[in-house]
Amino acid sequence: MAGVKILLLWAGIIVMANCQSTADSGSTTNTNKQAPPPPQCSYNVTTIVSGFRIDMMTSSTPGNYIIIITDKGRNEFSGTSYEIKQLKPCTEYELSVAYRDNAGNETLCNSTQSKMNTTEMNETDIKEGSCMHGYVCYQSDWDISSSLSTSNNIPAQPCKSSNTELCIKPDYNDTCTDLTTTFTSGDCANTFSLTKSITVADFLDPNKIIQKPPTGLPAKIERELPERCTNLTVVYTCQDELGDIKNESELEPFTHYNCTGHIKNNNVPINRTTDIEFMIDCDLTITTESNATMTSIDLTWTTTSQDCPVLPGLPKLSYDCSCVPPSKHTPSADKSQTGGMCHFPGLDPFTMYKFKVQPKYNYEEVASPSPVTEVRTKAGKPEDIPHVEWSNPEHNVVRVSCTYGKRFNGPKKEYIARLYYNGDLQGEKPPVKHCKFEFKDLSYLTEYKVEVFAFNGEHYSNPKIITVTTSYNIKALIARLVVFIIASVALVVVVYKIYIPWHKKSRNDANDDMVLEQSKEDYVNVPQYEQHC
Repeated sequence: MAGVKILLLWAGIIVMANCQSTADSGSTTNTNKQAPPPPQCSYNVTTIVSGFRIDMMTSSTPGNYIIIITDKGRNEFSGTSYEIKQLKPCTEYELSVAYRDNAGNETLCNSTQSKMNTTEMNETDIKEGSCMHGYVCYQSDWDISSSLSTSNNIPAQPCKSSNTELCIKPDYNDTCTDLTTTFTSGDCANTFSLTKSITVADFLDPNKIIQKPPTGLPAKIERELPERCTNLTVVYTCQDELGDIKNESELEPFTHYNCTGHIKNNNVPINRTTDIEFMIDCDLTITTESNATMTSIDLTWTTTSQDCPVLPGLPKLSYDCSCVPPSKHTPSADKSQTGGMCHFPGLDPFTMYKFKVQPKYNYEEVASPSPVTEVRTKAGKPEDIPHVEWSNPEHNVVRVSCTYGKRFNGPKKEYIARLYYNGDLQGEKPPVKHCKFEFKDLSYLTEYKVEVFAFNGEHYSNPKIITVTTSYNIKALIARLVVFIIASVALVVVVYKIYIPWHKKSRNDANDDMVLEQSKEDYVNVPQYEQHC
C-alpha cells in the first residue's frame, strides 16, 4: 500500500545462496578471493485482477529487489515473482525494479514495461462487507477509495479491521430509504451502482433519536423520528423514584421520571429502546390579595399555569402560607388546587407584615413561592399610659408629665391632657410630641382631675386619670392677717377708749355711795346723848 515497505524473503534463493557460500568456504584456499561479478536482473510485468504480477527472469541475481510504483510508493521483495494488488482500476502506473546489495547499493533491472494500465473493474469485483455495524460496507481487491460515491454524499471510511473494505455511515434520515453507491473505473467509461435498503432493524441508532421532555400536562414526550419512517412509533413506560411504573399519560408534575421508549415498526417491536430522564416543572403563577383589620389579615390567592392547565385535577398540590413576623396564633386556611385563603389572627395593629404562599406537591416544596406581599394592619388603640407625675411649680399652677414606652399602634405619636373640676371640663391641651403639660391660673387650694391620653392620629388610649390640687395663696393670707391684726388693734383701742371713761364714772359713783353709806352709819351709830347736844 502507499508509503509501506514490504520485505519478502525468497527462501529458495536464500538457501541456495547459503549453500553456495558454504561450498565456497569449504574450497577456500590460501589464494586471494576474486571480486564477485556485477548483479544481473530483468523482469516481466503482467496484469491481474486489481493489480500487476512482476516475474523476475531466472538469470537474475538472487537477493533483495525494490519495486517502485509512482502511484503506490516503494515495496521491497525477494523472489522470482510478486503480485501488487489493491491498485486503482483503469489507472496507468509507472513502475521499476531495482536490485539492492548488502551494502545498500541499488542497480536498476532491465525491462521494456515501465508503464502499465490496470484492468477495468466489474460489479462482480465488489462484495458486500460486514465490518462495522450500522454501516454499509463494500469489500474489493481493488482500491475503491476514489471509485465510489453515495447518494447521501457521505464519504466512505476504511474498515478498522480490514484493509479491503470501505464503509459508509447512513444519515439518520436515510433510515427507511435506499442508499445507492455508484462505482467508477478510473479512466474507463463504465460505471455501475449498488443499492442497499437502510432498514430500521439494521440501521436505526436509538441514540440518534432526538427526544424532548414534556414541559407541561398532559405529558407528551416529543421525539424526532426519521422523516421517511412513517410507520415508526415509540411507546414509553416511566418509573418514578419509588419504583412505580406509569404510562406517558399518567405522569405527574414535580416528579423525577426515568422513561424507556420501546420502538415499534408497524406496531411490531424491533428490539430497540431509548431512554430519557426528566421532571415536569409546572409554571405556577400565584396572584395574591389582602384584607386587613387592626389585628388580623386575610390573604387570598389564585394560581394559574399555562403549561399545566389541569390544576384542579392535581389532588397532591397544596399550599403553605406564612407571614413575618409570625402570627401569635396558627393561621386558618381554606385551600384548593387553584388558590385559597389564609386568615392570620392575633396580629399587632399598625404593623407591616410580609406574606408569601409556598406551593407543595406531595408535601414537598415545589416551584417558587409567590412574590412577597407586604400588608400593614390598620391603626388601633394606643396602649395605656402606665404612670403620670404632677407637681406645683406655683401655688395655682399644676405641671403634668409622663414617660411612655408603649405602642402607639398608629401613624402619629402624640399626647393630649384634659383638666376637670367637679366633672366639668376646664381645659384641654392640644396634641404634643412630648408628654409635658402645664395648667395655670387655677383656683387656690382646689382639687382637680387630670386625664392624659396617648394619641396616634386616629385613636386615643384609655385615659390615665390623676387627682391634683393647688396650694394656699400665702400673699393673700398674709395680707388678710395684717388687716385682721390692724382691725383687731383698732378695735382694742376703741374698746379701751369706751371702757376707761365708763370705768371712771362707775368708780366715782361707787365712791359717793360709799361716803353716803358711811355717813348714815355714823349717824345711826352715834349715842343719843350725843345726838342732843
